[in-house]
Amino acid sequence: MSTRKSAAVLAAAMVAGTVLALTPTAATAETSGGPGLLSCTHAWSNKDPDGSNPKTITRSGVNIRSGPHAAAGTTCGVVASLNPGDQVYYHCYTTTQSEGTWTHLRKAGTSIEGWVKDSLLPDGGSGYKC
Repeated sequence: MSTRKSAAVLAAAMVAGTVLALTPTAATAETSGGPGLLSCTHAWSNKDPDGSNPKTITRSGVNIRSGPHAAAGTTCGVVASLNPGDQVYYHCYTTTQSEGTWTHLRKAGTSIEGWVKDSLLPDGGSGYKC
């Protein structure tokens, strides 16, 4: 399509009140927090059959988050923190666009649950995709 024709189509769409949908780049998707982007409510289920065998945390200050995102500009806040000796039950994992994999888990003996980046977990987190 020629530049002149493209401009005419764009002008006609603007006059008609048509909304143009643009696909965000990965960088925009990771930081915008807009509808459908970086939602902190990610679907999960308890798919890990090793549920009767809790994993023991070995690092200090491991944050459990409300969603599988921790980059600047996201709204997935910290639910609780884990410390060495705390035990957790893995449920499943998901993969983000630029932050690797995250496991949904529950802290043993509590109702505290959420997402933790797999690089912070024993055995690299759950082996079962959500």
